[in-house]
Amino acid sequence: MAGFAGLDAFTLVLLWLVFLSAALAVTVSLAPAEEEIVLRKRVRELATASAPADEYERRRLQAPFRERVLRPVAARLQQAIWARTPAGTRERIASRLVQAGQPYTAAAFVAQRVYGGLLGLAVGYAFARVALDAGRPAALALAGWALSAYAGTVVPEILLGRRIAARQRAFRRAFPEALDLLCVSVEAGLGLDGAIGKVAEKFTGPVQAEFSVYLRSVRLGSPREEALRALAERVGIPEVRAFASAVVQADRMGGSIAQVLRLESEEMRTRRRQAAQEQSMRAPVMLLFPLVLFIFPSIFIVLLGPALIAVLGALR
Repeated sequence: MAGFAGLDAFTLVLLWLVFLSAALAVTVSLAPAEEEIVLRKRVRELATASAPADEYERRRLQAPFRERVLRPVAARLQQAIWARTPAGTRERIASRLVQAGQPYTAAAFVAQRVYGGLLGLAVGYAFARVALDAGRPAALALAGWALSAYAGTVVPEILLGRRIAARQRAFRRAFPEALDLLCVSVEAGLGLDGAIGKVAEKFTGPVQAEFSVYLRSVRLGSPREEALRALAERVGIPEVRAFASAVVQADRMGGSIAQVLRLESEEMRTRRRQAAQEQSMRAPVMLLFPLVLFIFPSIFIVLLGPALIAVLGALR
């Protein structure tokens, strides 16, 4: 320990990161070899390929470097990171990705967070070195370094949250019209699943995607109640949860589905009207800051500027 006494905190942290990277490299190198797995995969590909083996191999070698090397390496890294992710974190990420419309796999999202953290470490290290060279305290440089690494891991989560919010807004905006079509279709004699099929056919965006998933689940044998609950969990907004609960309750008690749908449609329109009124009430408050910061100073300059110039001229 006496050899480390003369080192500053920044150098100690840098040595710790180097040791951690070396330990990670040793762990990866001591992991079970994947040559046999790769060999079996190549044999399966050659067995299922329509072209002869030599032609297939020639096509593989003619593929771009990104397809032959970079993409398989990235896929292996994603799987290695995903295998070491805790189970609770896996479930939470998978649920949020479903609410976002499954833009990419959960393993890819976890890998993005890890890559973002590494990029944040590199950027933070550069800024920390600049800060230390400028004579800043080592504690401040370390804090900036840690903040940069944390920001790199948080940015993918923020982007995913914004994507979920945008998708939920789009679903909430189109849901009252979808309920109207459901009500009209059921009153015309269609069953609930047939009416949902009409909605999936006529609408686009998140409504069409989620109702199509519901129809596939029902056709594959899932009970209607379970499929509706899954629909509400995938969308993640209170209106859809209320709709699913009302339809499930009416289905259990033998009530009129059309009447339930009509009541839900009226309630949805009332909620949307109330939300619009709430947004209109917020408008004056939101306009206050532009008025104070930009419009009022301009008005004062126009109105009081000539008078001020006249006063200054009289004082001279």
